[in-house]
Amino acid sequence: MRKPLAAWQRFALGFENNRPGWATGQWFTLNAVVEIRGPLDVRRLDQAFRQLVDRNDVLRTRIEDGEQVIRPEVPTELELVDESDSDELLFAPVEFTAMSPIRLRLAAPEPGRHLLCLHLHHMLADPATLWIVLNELAALYRGPLPAPLAQFWQYAEDQGRLIADGRTAAEAWWRKVSGPSASPAVTPEGQYALRQRILTADELSELERFSRRNRSTVLISLLAAVACAALPYLGPGDTVLFNTLFSRRNRIEWRALPGPCTVPAYLPLPRPPASLTGDYVAAVRDVVLAAQHHVMDPPTDDASSPFVEYIIDSRPQALAFGEAVGAVIDAAGSRDIGRAARFDIRFRRTGEGELFAHLSGDGIGWPQERALAICASLPWRKS
Repeated sequence: MRKPLAAWQRFALGFENNRPGWATGQWFTLNAVVEIRGPLDVRRLDQAFRQLVDRNDVLRTRIEDGEQVIRPEVPTELELVDESDSDELLFAPVEFTAMSPIRLRLAAPEPGRHLLCLHLHHMLADPATLWIVLNELAALYRGPLPAPLAQFWQYAEDQGRLIADGRTAAEAWWRKVSGPSASPAVTPEGQYALRQRILTADELSELERFSRRNRSTVLISLLAAVACAALPYLGPGDTVLFNTLFSRRNRIEWRALPGPCTVPAYLPLPRPPASLTGDYVAAVRDVVLAAQHHVMDPPTDDASSPFVEYIIDSRPQALAFGEAVGAVIDAAGSRDIGRAARFDIRFRRTGEGELFAHLSGDGIGWPQERALAICASLPWRKS
């Protein structure tokens, strides 16, 4: 069965001309490690994994020639590994050309303790898919489940109709708000990728209170603050162009659906003031809400605009595999392979209530020292 690509998949493949292998590379993955304590029936887990793949079309899908190709059956096997270090187990390659975008590995470092490792190719998954798949796998281990409410290809078709129906209005909005974009001065190329704490739990709480006072969200407040912090490095221009992803699971049948239920968006924010104000947050909010409303394929091929994302850590607190209990002990997105481009800030709220950021880039316009300076300038940061 052949079905159209979703908006995220088209967007990601669009980077292949400038960044060959970025979207189709084997390390473009989402990953999680679950520690399971208690008696675990490996054969039963393998059976649950096969049922998981059988009932979710997206796990039997490969992207071929600009389409999703769904097969009725694909090879599926729980992989048993000897490794016992969770750091080494976190990443594993998933080939873009594989018949299935999922790998599941299991290590048994000691009696009564297992490490379950889930790896999904990002072209067919979003962060929420990690937790959806783990919850469903544990449920299938415990017993049969009713049929899924929907399949991802149905989501992609519905999204395609939404984009087509709203194209005229979306293009009119884009023409209205987009203008000459401010860019930083060019700097020499220099790859970097690092992860660090940006805000303590108390500082993040202050950011959340600030957002509520300004009828905003954490993402909107962060976008506005990053734009203000970037101002010293920007040249002339009426707008500052950012890129982000919106999760779109606004129907009951989409909420527990494996697959990349996300919408890419370009955000032409007004040129920022020197320091963050409530009025500027409101202006950024208007752009973000309009971009969420006007779902569209990216209206520009500008691959240099900074990417800003905010992800809440929504990992499951406990996963019951019969009498055994699992807990997520590590999770990560794509492995750093030294091929970053543009400037990416991926903010993540941890389970401890802190704000961490994964910063990466090619250094052109946004070298590492500027990236760190921007994060250090966020107004909620006290230390």
